[in-house]
Amino acid sequence: MTTHTELKKVRLSVSNAVHSLSVLVAHEEGLFREEGLDVELIKTAGSAHVNTVDRPEAIFDRPLETLYNSGGMDQFRLCEWGVMKRAVDGEQCDQRPAKIVALGAAMSKFAIVASANGNIVEPEQLANTPIG
Repeated sequence: MTTHTELKKVRLSVSNAVHSLSVLVAHEEGLFREEGLDVELIKTAGSAHVNTVDRPEAIFDRPLETLYNSGGMDQFRLCEWGVMKRAVDGEQCDQRPAKIVALGAAMSKFAIVASANGNIVEPEQLANTPIG
């Protein structure tokens, strides 16, 4: 925990609980503040959302990268291969420099594992059942 009285302002992009759960929980629980960060959550749409207010000028520019490049946020999320390509190719394409500070699997963030021999085949079968 930091003892600094002045918090560093950071703008983080968030979308939905699937992709941003760790950031949303850390913000709600005050974990960023404990580490000396004053985090502003910037709600951003994914690149598949055509009606986003963050529409870039060029049709193939992605909303998150456009907002990051313009200084509208300090961090953004991409799938694993996309973020690696962006970190390597960004500066070569006159974009704001970026580096990878965390990497996690996008497709297997949540899982319920049941016995192969059991009769649980859908999450709905666990409704009103304590899990522990």
